[in-house]
Amino acid sequence: MHSEFHHVALDQIRYSVVWESHATLEAALQLQPTDEVLVITSAGCNALNALLSEVRRVTAIDLNPVQNALLEFKVYLIRHFPHAVLRALLGLDGPTAVARTWAYIAPQLPTDLRRYWDAQLAQHPQGLLSAGKLEMYLHGFLPTLPASLQQHVRALLRCATVEAQRAYFAAHLHGTAFQSQFETYFDEANLSRGRDPRLFRYAEESGGAAFYQRLRRQVATEVLADNFFFRFFFFGPEHLPEHILPICYQEKSFTRLRARLPYLQLQSGEAVAYLLSPAGRAITKASLSNIFEYVSPVEFADALRALRTRGKLRLVYWNLLQTQGDPGHGGLPLEASPEPVAPSPNACFYLPDARALELAAASVLATVGGYSAFTSLSAL
Repeated sequence: MHSEFHHVALDQIRYSVVWESHATLEAALQLQPTDEVLVITSAGCNALNALLSEVRRVTAIDLNPVQNALLEFKVYLIRHFPHAVLRALLGLDGPTAVARTWAYIAPQLPTDLRRYWDAQLAQHPQGLLSAGKLEMYLHGFLPTLPASLQQHVRALLRCATVEAQRAYFAAHLHGTAFQSQFETYFDEANLSRGRDPRLFRYAEESGGAAFYQRLRRQVATEVLADNFFFRFFFFGPEHLPEHILPICYQEKSFTRLRARLPYLQLQSGEAVAYLLSPAGRAITKASLSNIFEYVSPVEFADALRALRTRGKLRLVYWNLLQTQGDPGHGGLPLEASPEPVAPSPNACFYLPDARALELAAASVLATVGGYSAFTSLSAL
């Protein structure tokens, strides 16, 4: 089996935010102090969040070395500088604060680290949270709208109740150029500006229309002003209330997070291959982002059969435009079907389909014809 990620250039920050809700991850995995947890690195947010869950150890893994470098840089900042430095370089206080803070700390860094991140921040003056290929693409949408529609999108943040928000959206945004431009901007052809087009080989529906309907559902169910993902998706990192940030970036967590850093380790490579390796057999819980989006249903079923041979494991993954895990999908046995996980409040509107699966130790080793390792590159 061969994932489409094997054909993607791994030479840039592809994701600068983790779009899978950590609250959903926690609910799905039921993390305990004895757990050894594997997390797809991506931008590092959920690896750091998992550390704060007081598990025994967190292993962050990614096929893309630049994603691991991003997490390593955050770890360095947390270890050696106060919270204000991390906050500023994330971009939460604006580009002026990014430049000022970088000028202050850069002379204090090891030469190689300084040169690498000097080049990155010169290319991404808005800060680390906006440095991903996907995030740059997402933040390009709002400026394409007429000024009046931009103001209507911003006005959603002033709605104090779901009822007022739903009514405002219906009156000023639904059925207007906002809908048509949203669906066009985020359809498969344009979405390739944020993600490699080869990653849509197995997609079962069009991105733009599907994402718009998911947005409508969230508008009708929760107050958007409290949702980090909605606000960051449309408006970027500035003016985000402290209390809605990922917990690992909040000041109240900083001292405890620094103390927990010795319990974090990074690995380069493929997640499923690591789980099947001798070192990976210690893992009891795994958060696999949406790595199964980029393989066929048959290959997904083969991977689950292979994982059943390694011993007890609970995992969670997300579907974006596939339905991996539906009973009978790709020949998946009914008893192996993952269970849907209800999205936690304030999750990302376009990534609602999380699935959890408990794998017990197999009594007989299964033969999995044609199986090879999956990629663990972080995905949206």
